[in-house]
Amino acid sequence: MKERPEPPTIVVRHGGAPGPVLREVCAGAEEEGVPTRVEPSGTPADAPALAHAAALASPLEVGVGIDGDGAVAVHHASLPPGAPALALPAGGDPPGWRRAGAVAARIVTGLPIA
Repeated sequence: MKERPEPPTIVVRHGGAPGPVLREVCAGAEEEGVPTRVEPSGTPADAPALAHAAALASPLEVGVGIDGDGAVAVHHASLPPGAPALALPAGGDPPGWRRAGAVAARIVTGLPIA
């Protein structure tokens, strides 16, 4: 029996992200029709650094980073490491986290970012 290849995904890399933040980010991307793959980071880092590493690891070249405090960043592999497409500070809210996932998905699909 042939093994099914994994679909291309947005990589969501986190450094001990709070569960609600992680769930909302993934839900936002998946609502836009783009699957996510969650990967814990082996070392602590800020959200933009996690997002850039995630973008480099993603076959879609888009990644999301969430640090241990709940800050979120969305990155594309072609952007400089310190210049994410979107950055949200810690202490955000569920609609903002979900929007971050949707922004990541819209970068992939080429739809306007609302």
